Amino acid sequence: MRALTLSSLLLALKTTGALAGKANTFEIVGHTGVSAQQLFLGNEKKIYVVDKVEKNPVEVNGHPAWAVEYDLETHTTRALDVITNSFCAGGNVLGNGSWLNVGGNNAVTTGGTCVWHDDPDFMDEAERWYPTLEAVEDGSNIIMGGELWGGFVNSVDQMQNTPTYEFFPTRGDPITMQFLLDTQPANVRFESKWEYGLLNYTSNEELRLPNITHAQRTYPSSGAVAMLPLTLANNYEPTILFCGGMDPVRDDWNQTAWAVVKTPTSNSCVSIAPMDGKKAKWIDEDDMPENRGMGSAVILPDDRIFVVNGSYATDPVTRPAYYNHTAPKGSQWDSDLPHSTVNSMYHSVATLIPDGSIFIAGSNPNADVITEENNSTYLYKTEYRSEIFYPSYYDQPRPEPTGMPASISYGGDHFDLELPASSIEGVDLAVDVKVKVIRTGFSTHAMNFGMKSIELATSYSATSSGATLHVSQLPPNPALFQPGPALLFVVISGVPSHGVFVMCGSGQIETQPLLAATVLPKSTTDLSASSSTSTNGTSGAKKLAAESGAARSVGGWWSAAVVAVVVMGLPLSRL
Repeated sequence: MRALTLSSLLLALKTTGALAGKANTFEIVGHTGVSAQQLFLGNEKKIYVVDKVEKNPVEVNGHPAWAVEYDLETHTTRALDVITNSFCAGGNVLGNGSWLNVGGNNAVTTGGTCVWHDDPDFMDEAERWYPTLEAVEDGSNIIMGGELWGGFVNSVDQMQNTPTYEFFPTRGDPITMQFLLDTQPANVRFESKWEYGLLNYTSNEELRLPNITHAQRTYPSSGAVAMLPLTLANNYEPTILFCGGMDPVRDDWNQTAWAVVKTPTSNSCVSIAPMDGKKAKWIDEDDMPENRGMGSAVILPDDRIFVVNGSYATDPVTRPAYYNHTAPKGSQWDSDLPHSTVNSMYHSVATLIPDGSIFIAGSNPNADVITEENNSTYLYKTEYRSEIFYPSYYDQPRPEPTGMPASISYGGDHFDLELPASSIEGVDLAVDVKVKVIRTGFSTHAMNFGMKSIELATSYSATSSGATLHVSQLPPNPALFQPGPALLFVVISGVPSHGVFVMCGSGQIETQPLLAATVLPKSTTDLSASSSTSTNGTSGAKKLAAESGAARSVGGWWSAAVVAVVVMGLPLSRL
């Protein structure tokens, strides 16, 4: 009997994940083979790592590789033969699930193969180093700003600026953007000083908003940035968070005139609700626990923001932190976490992966590959180690939903997920259960282009054997959450299920089919159910949030916050 009891106990511990003991820890899991200047999650099992042309140890077709496919299960890589030099390119995902890598250094040629395809018909109309990309409501991408060649900031005298935006697939010649002319010597993705604004890309109208406060947050000052999760509680109203950055000594970033790398970074955080238009104001949030530049902000399924990587002047910041925007002021940050043993500084990246952990890689503040063997005098070498950080929920028993869809639409009939009794024991289904759709984005240079989280409305039918979760489709407004692949999570009491890939929209780059938002079934509980559930209501209570997209026009307003360009999709009348 004792042996049986012990075996049962061990089985229970294994089932709940209590033996894992990984929560709030870092783990070095592999070697990326190429320095991770850019990175994106391509599917549930594969990450794609992109670098510039340099002497990486992995080779392909007789030359050093600068891109690999990284397997999250085996932590092995497959070299990709990229033909163009993707040095400081931008990227994002398209509505058909393809990923776009735009701009970079010169010497573009053709002849790409298979996984990585370079097509002369796909070339930008303008040369762009450090462009900004964001998806729009038909699944295409808007490409903004950049410069003709490298450097900290654009030079007026040398005419480096590319003050235009265009689209992929193309919609014609690039369109001049006055904001990018007025903020010389800066532009999108380069230092834009203190300025902030909105662009209606359908009419080329611009609306200037108040200047950002406390610190500059754009490259090369580079604060962490994220759109806070779009939820039923906030009625899908977007708020943008900026943390860290720097106040530069000179506008021209002349390194001979001041010590750029020795200038302290900031710990300040501010947010803005840009759709308030002319009434929009910068709000002071709690300061970060440490000063940090080049930090990466990653949205977690429980709605917290995880901030990692970066430096304080020349000193790496190795301790991450959680930001909780719903916590009272004075308690928004939690940094009671271990330090990483890897210095993830300039050219480091981070992204959420399906099990709810964060994949971290990169760091190369050098002109080429620097190792102990080729130059031991450099303080910070080229980094190839890949890490995973396991958030605080990682060891908890995970929800086990079944029936996860392969695609979701903009409006239309709800879909059902099944939850076993083990997933809902002691849970208030009306309050504690959330369904989240998260696009992890294209990570580079302290930002994840396209990263966004949205909550779907739910109701339930609970019995003693479990619960059926009735889940709304996306709101019928693709500007709120653009078409393309994303991760779908069921989150119970702050603990996420394993995320699965879903296609949002039609899977094509096109005007998306819109269907009316449907009213969810009323929540019910069988009297014999063992779980403590509510008997009425829709999760989040407000049907209006699920339907609000139908009443909102796709106004095309974008936040040209320089580091984060975000589709807002609200009518001009709101501004």
